Amino acid sequence: MARWRLAAAHYINTNDTVWEYSEVDRTTGRPKRTQFPVPRLLNPEDPGDWNHVYSKDGFGKPDTGEIVVAQGAHEPKDYVFEGAVTPDMVPLDDEAKKISAASAHKWKYSPDTLNGTYADEMMKDLSEQLNEVRAASAPAAEGMTELLTAMTGMMKQNQDILGALVAVKAPAASNGVARK
Repeated sequence: MARWRLAAAHYINTNDTVWEYSEVDRTTGRPKRTQFPVPRLLNPEDPGDWNHVYSKDGFGKPDTGEIVVAQGAHEPKDYVFEGAVTPDMVPLDDEAKKISAASAHKWKYSPDTLNGTYADEMMKDLSEQLNEVRAASAPAAEGMTELLTAMTGMMKQNQDILGALVAVKAPAASNGVARK
């Protein structure tokens, strides 16, 4: 039995979460429903998502709780999920430890080195990649500056030429003589 406790919010593929699209067929008048499997959001900070609840006195309002997910054989309250494990899943048994260890080579971060959650580390990594792309595109911007400088000079020359043409036509119009 492979079981993990969630340390951070996850979108997990479970077999019991679907989105249903329904419409009425215009020709027959019968309803048509299509169901699509969608991931389920499980957040350990939301008491509504806890599937293992603990109370100090054993009665009344729960004091603490956790979300336990499993693959394969599981306890009745566990959420059964499909897919890969993440560093934010804490293994609870030996089989889960083996699966996590086998998947650890795919993770850029290990649970010991995280400064927050896996999602936070991924966002930091994506920000660094974006900054690298911006830095790599900077030389193209320098070439653009030279192009804009040349175009500005050409535009100034065009204005000077147009100004000279207008100056030549203006005195002729004031004398009442039309030029061809």
